Amino acid sequence: MKTSISTLRHARTAYNQEKRYAGSIDIPLSEQGRLEAEEVAPKLRGIAFDAVVTSQLRRAQETARLIAPAGVPILRTRLCNERTFGIMEGLTWDDVQTLDPPVLMISVGGDLHTVNPRNGEPFEQVWVRARKFRSYLFRRFEGRKVLVVSHGVFLQMFHGVLRGSTCIESLAVYPANLELRRFDFSGDALAKEAVVRLGEVKEVAW
Repeated sequence: MKTSISTLRHARTAYNQEKRYAGSIDIPLSEQGRLEAEEVAPKLRGIAFDAVVTSQLRRAQETARLIAPAGVPILRTRLCNERTFGIMEGLTWDDVQTLDPPVLMISVGGDLHTVNPRNGEPFEQVWVRARKFRSYLFRRFEGRKVLVVSHGVFLQMFHGVLRGSTCIESLAVYPANLELRRFDFSGDALAKEAVVRLGEVKEVAW
């Protein structure tokens, strides 16, 4: 049985433009983000999705409403909410560098990733949610085509789960806003991955 899971990171927000950590802060799309989502929508509407699944956060839900084909149901679940960044939420990258005690960081994929922000969600917990989300999707949509509209760090973890990578390995690739990835499964095995940017489709090495 063939199952197709596509993922899309939400459109831009003011926090994206200001390089602030949003996490669980429920911010809306920016005007620029709404315009970009509306621009992408006609291309995505040419894909026959059976359902769209979003997080419970406004920026993902707004994106889903702007790009979902007419008549396709939109479902919400906290399983694909963004990572909670704790004390870092609302701060810029420069602000985070001044925190005391400092936040531990690791380098993966040529980028730094914050490991232990106070009151934040560890990567391992996001990884567990991503695994539960995979089970949820296969339970409800096996043999169908589903689009997931979610967030940067969660999608890092979820993509890793779909590929069979480890939690830390999954941090190597961070999705851009409105970047669409498609994962095609034959039964439970990943058969193909493709990335779509504004209508351009190319195969991804994996």
